[in-house]
Amino acid sequence: MRLPFARRRAAAPVPEPEPMPLHTPGSAPAPGTVPLDAALQIARDALARHGDANVHSRQGMYFAALDYDHALRLLVVALDHPQDS
Repeated sequence: MRLPFARRRAAAPVPEPEPMPLHTPGSAPAPGTVPLDAALQIARDALARHGDANVHSRQGMYFAALDYDHALRLLVVALDHPQDS
């Protein structure tokens, strides 16, 4: 005696995610926005810290990329939202 097996349903298509911008100029400043001179100093420190990083070190490049990304984002926010000193 053969048992009837249920037929598999076709997989439903996965909807594409909505693209979101990383930063929208003109929006309210993010909490913790730093003044331009502080953001510039953070970027200079990141450049000095990772200036001699080994490009063949995956871990070194990973941490340098994270540090540079953070510094660049701080600079962009500081430039888009100038604060009175």
